[in-house]
Amino acid sequence: MDPRDYVYIRLDTKEGCNGKSSDHATIRTHTQAARLDGFVVHSRWAVSERVGASVAASGRSKLQQLIRQLQPSDAVIVYTLDGFGRDASDVLKTIRHIDEMQAEAFCVSLTRDNLYSDTKFMTMMETVAALERLTESERKQARATGRGVAGGRIGRPPSLDDATQAAVLADLETGMTISAVARRYNTSHQTILRIRGARTRS
Repeated sequence: MDPRDYVYIRLDTKEGCNGKSSDHATIRTHTQAARLDGFVVHSRWAVSERVGASVAASGRSKLQQLIRQLQPSDAVIVYTLDGFGRDASDVLKTIRHIDEMQAEAFCVSLTRDNLYSDTKFMTMMETVAALERLTESERKQARATGRGVAGGRIGRPPSLDDATQAAVLADLETGMTISAVARRYNTSHQTILRIRGARTRS
């Protein structure tokens, strides 16, 4: 059997005002982007699923079904990294799972290379994953003691430290929405916008 190029599309849980027509437009956009990158994607190989960005890859039934049926040299293509998982660690796990199936993982908005074979990308994602784990560990400790990471009462912090700001930028790069990132770091929408704006100006 010839290798197949699959496109996986995560549809947002909030349907647009146009409903199904909006979904079809999203599917068409993602599929066309893959074709423009040289992939041969038949419509029956475009797999869409309505699931939130915060849902782990293991909880995305259609994505898991797709991975289970992969054959050697098949490809799974997403438009942005949130298609592969909810955070850097989850994305890495999905990419490695696809590689274990002797298939390839691609993200057309980042690179034309197989992500698993892209050493620079994998190293960057591992660094981001480590930052995420550190931040989450500190947040759990803060919740357990009833105090904030810096020793104050739990609540919205006035600012984020350098390491957390780096993690924020990395999460934005993976395709997470500003609102989702703000919730993750218990901060405001405006704070995330300021961090992103400072990065753009620099």
